[in-house]
Amino acid sequence: MAPSPMPQLDPSKLKAFSNAAAGHDGVLSDPSGELLIKPCVDAEINFYQETLAKHPDFAELMPTYMGTLSLGAPKVPSDAHKPELSQQEKDQARLHGVKIASETAIVLENLEHGFKCPNVLDLKLGSMLYDPATTEPEKAARLDKVSQESTSGSLNFRVAGMKVWSPTKQDFDIYDKFYGRKFSAENVSEAYETFFAALFSSDIKGDDAVQLLETILAEVTKARHILEKAQSRMYSASVLIVCEGDTTALNSLLGAVGPSVPSGDERAPTAKELKRAEAEEEEDEEAEPVAFKVKMIDFAHAKWTEDGGRDENTIKGLKNVEQLLDGLIGKFD
Repeated sequence: MAPSPMPQLDPSKLKAFSNAAAGHDGVLSDPSGELLIKPCVDAEINFYQETLAKHPDFAELMPTYMGTLSLGAPKVPSDAHKPELSQQEKDQARLHGVKIASETAIVLENLEHGFKCPNVLDLKLGSMLYDPATTEPEKAARLDKVSQESTSGSLNFRVAGMKVWSPTKQDFDIYDKFYGRKFSAENVSEAYETFFAALFSSDIKGDDAVQLLETILAEVTKARHILEKAQSRMYSASVLIVCEGDTTALNSLLGAVGPSVPSGDERAPTAKELKRAEAEEEEDEEAEPVAFKVKMIDFAHAKWTEDGGRDENTIKGLKNVEQLLDGLIGKFD
């Protein structure tokens, strides 16, 4: 599987992407909002490229990868001339992590593009959050503490970030990484209920809500099944769920009916008309809004191995994500 065609991008026209539910600062977007430009380390580029070449089934679970873009060498001031961080910059680093100092970025599809009000849930997978072979002891100790004090340790996943559309405020409620760390295995289902609150609205039919949740569940299960047949290590990877948060828009998507069937006495279309209709249908498919997306993301510490066996660290997390989704479906009985 080859990367999708790389679009022409003017680095001077890129803008900061401020809609992420989690992740590092420094992510950019193109003017259309269709693409994300994410500063990254070589390991993540290599993982995308190897996955496209050798693991096409898993590549379908990843955001569409289009290549890399040079951003220019990052400006790193000397300690003597290093400016004092503003409180806003300190808060940003605290919530999203420091900006990756890299002159290279990967160009990916923006998974939020095409939604009216995209709710986003980032679930960080695994109880072991770092590669023990490459992580410094101080950082390892800090991540071990995060795991032990959160559902990462008990369920092999935790809520890393979330944003949910509020119809009352007409804006998003933002839930940062500290929100996710407060949950235990016994009450983390509350985060699911908050994220999928639109499905419990009187505007959404119960059967439609169940069908949507079951489809999302099936996508998570697909990811687990693929990893159960592979040899890999995906430390600190996430499963990202994007769902339409506007109930009117969501209801129209869930209740959409297929195209009407022409009556028997209609004139058969010519070959030229058929070709034009097919082209229009392809354009419509590209622009058609969707109710949800489920993708695996964050591969800075991911690799395919030849003799490492299954990645039980990640697989267990996916199983528990499935179990919580199944419990949410049960609330509609």
